[in-house]
Order: sequence, then structure tokens, then C-alpha cells
Amino acid sequence: MELTPLLTTFGLIALAELGDKTQLTVIALSARYDRKKVFSGVVLAFILVTGLGVLVGEGLLRLIPENIIKIIAGLMFIIFGIMMLRSKEDCEEDNNSPVINPFISTFSMIALAEMGDKTQLSAITLSAKYNSPYLVFTGAVLALAAISLLGILAGKKLCEIVPLSKIKLGAGALFILFGILFIAGF
Repeated sequence: MELTPLLTTFGLIALAELGDKTQLTVIALSARYDRKKVFSGVVLAFILVTGLGVLVGEGLLRLIPENIIKIIAGLMFIIFGIMMLRSKEDCEEDNNSPVINPFISTFSMIALAEMGDKTQLSAITLSAKYNSPYLVFTGAVLALAAISLLGILAGKKLCEIVPLSKIKLGAGALFILFGILFIAGF
């Protein structure tokens, strides 16, 4: 079995999610509410959003030639990289909205934040590129769950360990590199 789709998806999604607004939301929620409920809400939201993304990606292959999808995917990755390098989010961001049920609040916040986000669009393009929806789905959900768990366990200390600017720089550069590689046909 070829594991490239799973490993590539895991790596790209994990890097993209580090320091993202969703990650900062998870950190803020887990600092104040039951970590198990926050984690459960996050994982369920990621399963829903990623599943929808992979379904769309699989359907794209039937409608659009693969070489066009590779070019579109490459351009999207380059755009994500540039957006990441230009973003202004920082570690001081906090969510002051009242939370009645941490599970439901986390689920709804993350699901809405991830709809059309770079990680969902990445799942769409990777699913279309590799024509391996199950491996892309698995890699994406594992990466999102692992990064969320890291954020929950590390809490607000994550930004003290690795400056957000460095995380964004590395992830943005990697997205641009992968975009160029996709366009080049690799």
C-alpha cells in the first residue's frame, strides 16, 4: 500500500494547523473548560469538515482533468503559504464569548471556522491529487487531532516554546514549496 497520500496529508495539515486561528481557539477553550469535552468537540468537527472536503475532492477527479487539478492545487498551496506568511494572528488572542456547553461550543466554533479554511481546501486538493480519499481523510483527521491534542496539553505555553512567527514562516514556506512541486508535476 502506498502511504504517500497519508504521510503528505498528515505533514502538510499538521504544519498548517500549528498557530492557526482554530488552534488558538482550541488553546483558549482548553485553558478554561473540560479538556475532554473540548477535544471531543474538536475531533468531531474535524471529521465532519474533512469528510466533506474529501468527498468534494474525489468528485473533482471525475469532472476536471488531473493535470488541471495539479495546477489548481499548486496555486492554492502557494496562496495558502502567502496568506499564512501575511497573517497577523498572535498568541494573545483570546475568546471571551460565554460557553454553556464546551463540547457543543467547541464543535460549532471549529466546524464553522474550518469550513472553507486552508485545511479543508488542502484535503480537497490532496484528495483530488492523489485519488486516495481514505488515506487523505485519515492523514488529515490524525494531523488535526494530534495538533489539537498538542494545543490542549500545552495550552498557552505553546507560543512560549516556539514563537508563532517561526511556526508561520516554516509552514508558509512549506506550502509555497509544495505548491511549486505540484505545479511542476511532482
